[in-house]
Amino acid sequence: MKVEQVCLGAGLAGFYSDDKLAILKDAPQDGFVYKGKPLTPGFQRIRQPGESVLVMLLFDTGEIAFGDCASTQYSGGGGREPPFSAQVGIPEIEKHVAPRLVGRDIREFTALSKEIDEIEVNGRSLHPAIRYGVSQAILDGAAREQRVTKAAVLANEFGTEVAGKPIRLYAQTGDERYTNVDKMILKGVDILPHGLINNVKDKLGTKGEKFLDYVKFVRDRVQSLGAPGYHPELHFDVYGTIGYAFNNDLEKVADYLGRCAEVAAPFNFIIEMPIDLGGKAPQLEGMGKLKSIMQRKGVKAELMIDEWCNNLADTKEWVDSGIPDRIQIKSIVLGGLHNIMDCILYCNQHGVGAALGGTCNETDISAMAMAHIAMAAQPQSIGERPGMGVDEGLMTCKNEMIRIQMLERARKEMNRAA
Repeated sequence: MKVEQVCLGAGLAGFYSDDKLAILKDAPQDGFVYKGKPLTPGFQRIRQPGESVLVMLLFDTGEIAFGDCASTQYSGGGGREPPFSAQVGIPEIEKHVAPRLVGRDIREFTALSKEIDEIEVNGRSLHPAIRYGVSQAILDGAAREQRVTKAAVLANEFGTEVAGKPIRLYAQTGDERYTNVDKMILKGVDILPHGLINNVKDKLGTKGEKFLDYVKFVRDRVQSLGAPGYHPELHFDVYGTIGYAFNNDLEKVADYLGRCAEVAAPFNFIIEMPIDLGGKAPQLEGMGKLKSIMQRKGVKAELMIDEWCNNLADTKEWVDSGIPDRIQIKSIVLGGLHNIMDCILYCNQHGVGAALGGTCNETDISAMAMAHIAMAAQPQSIGERPGMGVDEGLMTCKNEMIRIQMLERARKEMNRAA
């Protein structure tokens, strides 16, 4: 089954690209947009529409494989590449990637995905969005050639087994941080609500008071609306705002996290990026000190890292440090899907919780590809996506995992019967 043509189109993404730095610096919100000038290179405005490149591989058999290129909502921050645009992405794929694919026989995934991932132009790798989307299409092609699920291709090549049931889901509220909590509870989300606490003044409070109130709201809402036996974990992403509010005084940050964990009880409290010290080395040092203080004080909160963990080498360094309890495996910044598998499996092997993240700003095609990654690698959880409406992302990821489960079970039964 050989690639005859690579088709490319400019598409939409599931949300928007936001200049996180400008939002942290109190850019005023005006309806859905933000006023003021962007502060992060690559942004034309503080909130701009997310873009994607739709990749289709046309084979000599008539089969078509799909993948979508997209970039994270908060591009350009935390050591990440600037926002992705189809205007730049399509010509780069046409020039540097398509010639490597046309005429190739796609029977296996990993080797070709690595080959595309390692392309350099003027000493730089291609934008991770390009490597991400093209890798999805390669995986889809390999699955069509082998006539199995994409999860089965990955499991075979990485020596794992496809999960027998869907992986636990976590969801994010976006700015609708109250209404969307209700949606999550009604649908029994395993880990909630994320909360998008990306500003001190409006969302955390200058003394942390607004966030404490929000944690209490989520706890109470789960207890009042949840079905009998429903006991989710409470996970909040604060983008370093706790550190900003307390001038990165780690003793005060630890005390505050202790109060948050007490308010969250009886539910497990997970805090993502309580501090952001502006670089990987200071972040490692700061998070290490914070964890030691928390242990000394008996603070019952789990630490999760996200920014400053952008590739396999970063992931290994964070895992080996023993600092984070969980790592946000930011799929959309890792490029080829083989990198995502490697990151998750390294976490699994060393007892660190892998949260298969991504972004609200990807697409339906990429979200379903991540469902296959999840079923093959079996991370601790997978984030729903795309979009910020909760329902759409939950449906996309959960339903695809159920389809994988159904197909794998049916094929095993057919093989036994044969």
